[in-house]
Amino acid sequence: EPTALLILGVFNGLSYVSGLPGGMLTDRKLGPAVGLIMGASLLTAGYGALATDRSPLLWPACALLVLGHGLFRPGMATLLGALFSSRDSRREHGFLWQYLAVNIACVVGPLCAGSVLGAHRWRGLFLLATAAMLVGALILTLWTRVLGPSPQPPATDAGSSAAAANPTTRWRAVWLLCTLAVVFWLTALQAGGSLALFAEEYTLRNVIVLGRSMAIGPTQFASLHGLLVLALLPLFLVSATCRRRRPAEPSTPVKMVWGYVVTAAAFILLAAAGLHGGDTSHVSPGWLTGCYLLLSVAELLLGPFGMSLVTQIAPPNRTGQAVGLWFAAAAVGNVAAGGLGLLWGRWPNHRYFALLALASLGAAVVLLTRLSLLERLINASRTNPQGGRR
Repeated sequence: EPTALLILGVFNGLSYVSGLPGGMLTDRKLGPAVGLIMGASLLTAGYGALATDRSPLLWPACALLVLGHGLFRPGMATLLGALFSSRDSRREHGFLWQYLAVNIACVVGPLCAGSVLGAHRWRGLFLLATAAMLVGALILTLWTRVLGPSPQPPATDAGSSAAAANPTTRWRAVWLLCTLAVVFWLTALQAGGSLALFAEEYTLRNVIVLGRSMAIGPTQFASLHGLLVLALLPLFLVSATCRRRRPAEPSTPVKMVWGYVVTAAAFILLAAAGLHGGDTSHVSPGWLTGCYLLLSVAELLLGPFGMSLVTQIAPPNRTGQAVGLWFAAAAVGNVAAGGLGLLWGRWPNHRYFALLALASLGAAVVLLTRLSLLERLINASRTNPQGGRR
């Protein structure tokens, strides 16, 4: 089991890091549509190799899956960004829809896997994955053929827009967002780490609901997080539709600042729980429930909106590379979460969660100081689309 966990960690890390060279290849050679279809095809081949249930094919299959993720993720985000012009207020809406689809898959996938695995063991599980990816690859092939290029509005120029449209300035902004994204992934990954341990070791395992006692534990809280994201996403979509009709809608960077602030609030809540007995004994599950609720809100403010902003301000013809850098930040966040986990048990719980809160507040402050630059880049991408999108 320890070896399996190590392989899983390395595999996940490589799957994220591969998005950077995959994005560069997509930008310079393949194009997002071809890269997306190739990525889906490689994923299909990787799962098909695993479905043969032959141990010599394990490592080649994992390599195919890593390469497939490296092309699939940047291609998908780049094409999604290309569906909307930089002036289109529905851009964030589109990335919220993508996030909804991903989270539905995260709920349905394990349920399907559990039922198939129990009856047919591993071969049946990977055959199901192969069939799903094959259908997906065929749909993508048909979809990209009918997807025409987005019309380019005529470019206008102004002194501030021209300066903001400088590729070097854009790359610095992308690097800033991706560096701060390390903090986002570090905190988001706590759901499978420190929060699960806090639920197991320091949270009461029973709760009274309508006069009846219910047993709860780490798996129930993990499910709660996914369900909260799914429940909040439609509210975000409706809210985004309503806000588009208002002239005073906050910009994407402002929403991301609030995302880091809400993340900090979630861990401040658990730090307070530690000081109220959660360092050494069991506390009410209400503390952890409140934390998961705040983290779910923060995830929706940072995940889809961050991806949308990266694709919008990326230098011309470098959107895939910028998206790859975003996923590379996810790999660094995975490593950082593992390194920080070494402090669990050595530090009191309130200090551990306070450190995560401080990291999130620091990210909010840094992003707040760069708001004017990011908003100039957004305006430049709207007035000079050639500088902001493919």
